[in-house]
Amino acid sequence: SSERKNLWYGLELGPGDGILSALLAPALGCTGLSLLDSGDYADKDINKYKRQINGHKQKFHQYSLPDYSNCLSTDEMLESAGGSYYTKGLASLKILKDNSFDIIYSQAVLEHVRRNEFSETMQHCRRLLKSDGVMSHVVDFKDHLGGNLNNLRFSSSLWEQEWFAVKSNFYTNRLRFSEIVKICEESGFEVKVVYISHYDTIPIKRNLLSKEFTHLSDEDLSVSETHLVMQSK
Repeated sequence: SSERKNLWYGLELGPGDGILSALLAPALGCTGLSLLDSGDYADKDINKYKRQINGHKQKFHQYSLPDYSNCLSTDEMLESAGGSYYTKGLASLKILKDNSFDIIYSQAVLEHVRRNEFSETMQHCRRLLKSDGVMSHVVDFKDHLGGNLNNLRFSSSLWEQEWFAVKSNFYTNRLRFSEIVKICEESGFEVKVVYISHYDTIPIKRNLLSKEFTHLSDEDLSVSETHLVMQSK
């Protein structure tokens, strides 16, 4: 049926502190939305989710939601929605089956993927995406401290230390726009720039950059955010 053709499987990278997207996904024709994060950060308050779902019900049209009223845990709610929750980052990504997803997406998450895992993460996304699938990522290049580029003052010998990267709440991989596009293209994607935002003026003086970033172009330093959509080559 035409309705059946619209059903899809999705993967959200970095859902953060909630699983609501997977619970609402069936209303958009999603057969199952898998959530993948680097740790178990999700709120387990099922009553909170039930309230949120009730608040969204007026927006639902073509597809109905499962009946979550008798669910006693978030695991049961996810099972009812056909969803899954993975919490071991790249290790979890590696165990997912080839050609499993029609869409893979994230919202201000790619910048938090560890720098030494970024390329492999994109390669696995290419493996997991169906041949006609789509990948969509909004990437925030700001420093997540004051919204500038002060993170580029530090050397990687400090910034990428395990204790620093894992325990700090402001780690970003510091990959710039051109670097991310290049890695994605090398991983087998055609990359379309939906939008790109720039600072009015570059928010850091070049003499304050750590030596390893002094080669960056003014264009790369000026990019504050972008939305990239990708398909397999």
